[in-house]
Amino acid sequence: MLNRRNLLKLGAATPIAFATGGIALGHASNLPVFGGKDYSPITGKERTAIPSACWQCVTRCPNISYVENGRLVKIEGQPNSIRTHGVMCAKGQAGVNQTNDPDRILHPMRRVGKRGEGKWKRISWDEALSELAGRMKGLRDKGEPEKFMFHYGRMKASHSKLIKSLFLANYGTGTIGNHTSICEAAKWTGQEMCFNKHYDNWDFDNTNYVLNFGSNVLESHTNHIPTSHRLIARMAKNDIKLVTFDVRMSNTAAKSNEWVPVKPGTDRAVILAMCNVIMSEDLYKGEGEEFLKFVRTSSVGDEPVSAKIATLKAHLAEYTPEWAEGVSTVSADKIREIAREFATTKPPAY
Repeated sequence: MLNRRNLLKLGAATPIAFATGGIALGHASNLPVFGGKDYSPITGKERTAIPSACWQCVTRCPNISYVENGRLVKIEGQPNSIRTHGVMCAKGQAGVNQTNDPDRILHPMRRVGKRGEGKWKRISWDEALSELAGRMKGLRDKGEPEKFMFHYGRMKASHSKLIKSLFLANYGTGTIGNHTSICEAAKWTGQEMCFNKHYDNWDFDNTNYVLNFGSNVLESHTNHIPTSHRLIARMAKNDIKLVTFDVRMSNTAAKSNEWVPVKPGTDRAVILAMCNVIMSEDLYKGEGEEFLKFVRTSSVGDEPVSAKIATLKAHLAEYTPEWAEGVSTVSADKIREIAREFATTKPPAY
């Protein structure tokens, strides 16, 4: 029985156990702390290790799952991974709960009550597939295949192509709802419009200056574990500078070299003013000129770099640091300072 008296006795006995190398501590000292192995705290026997990968976000961190008596009991990072360095987030490790959830649905169910009553009846897979196929055929026969919506969570392996590109395309519906619909759809759209791809990543191993606008890179983000782990390692050695613009003192902002508070929704004004500084002070010369060879600045076809530079300077002329200060509350001097640092520290990341 655990009461106040027994709790105090336990607290008093703990230092003695450490000093004398108690039984539990003695066993623990003989076990590997980090190395792709795990042991049962009850029997002391080594658990079966199964290499796998996490599918709870797009990062797909490699992991090791540990099985004991046919049951998944633990998930941890893959220590041999060159991408994650053996690190894994709490959400990934908590994946054990999905497999062992007592309410996990393992069989097809048909609603037998009114919607919302929570009344269901288990049916066979044959019944479920026959009913689903019949409803889908009915929609297609009526010329309304688009009324069939395929809704799913994550589907990134080969079956994604088989279902979406082959089956749904031939059936005649493009009505799809998935994880991305409520997660990164807006970001993906913007990125595809800008550079034709919807995944972003940063080379923190080689970058020396990071200009961050509102990204919680040290808390949660796309490819969070591989990227944040590398950024933290560089920051610990003082090899990199992180400047964060954010409306609040987030954990990422607090751990940055510099936090710059900005009025909500005005980040773009600051960015335009920084571009104004970089172009007006000719800080783009060199690598910037090489980059502009691949950039279109007007509806005209391929133009010489000099014409592109003239177009950019003319476009950015009105977006001065003083103008941005009135919009964002970030001082004009601070905008100039950071713009110059960003443009002259090689290589930078945005």
